[in-house]
Amino acid sequence: MFSFELGALVRVLVAAFLGGLIGLERQLRGRPAGLRTHILVCVGAALIMLVSKSLGEGLDPGRAIAGIVTGIGFLGAGVVVKAREIVRGLTTAACIWFVAALGIVVGQGLYVLAAGCTAVALVVLILLARMEHYVPAVSYHTAHIYGRSVEPNRLAQQCQQVFSTAAYRVMGMKATITRDDEDTTLVFRVRARSRPQSLRTIESLLAIPEVVRVEWE
Repeated sequence: MFSFELGALVRVLVAAFLGGLIGLERQLRGRPAGLRTHILVCVGAALIMLVSKSLGEGLDPGRAIAGIVTGIGFLGAGVVVKAREIVRGLTTAACIWFVAALGIVVGQGLYVLAAGCTAVALVVLILLARMEHYVPAVSYHTAHIYGRSVEPNRLAQQCQQVFSTAAYRVMGMKATITRDDEDTTLVFRVRARSRPQSLRTIESLLAIPEVVRVEWE
């Protein structure tokens, strides 16, 4: 019994160390789930596997793994935030799922496999994150354009021409027109497939004589 507990303690410490490496990277990037969360998830998964193993050979380890995966699903969903088309927290959720799997591997005593997987994960999180800046990404923006025009259609066409020149694709438009004082409000939802030139586009929109104010999100 003493030898089993000593070996189990070693596995718990290894799980804490490897999970901490992933959590430290998340912590340094200011993510909501950081060092403590990843350590606890990894250690918790390892403990479940160790306890299930100590209960006897008749216990199916697949049930323990299924329980871990189900529980981690709720925890991972808590760090994902969606605002319109922008989704944040997916990488952190994936890291939480990964350290849970890491804890399972460590709980089975597969130290070499666990260390190798941790190294691969760190390469993905650190090196590939730097390469993402060189890969064109899709971004969505909302432009609120306030103008005074007796020809709202012409104003909308001029705005669309600015977006087209700046390599934005118009996904949708909403218009509010007040005929009495000729106030026109246009709301464009646009998409860019490269680094957006937001300030330059705003300046081009303000260069339209009928436009008096632009708000950009």
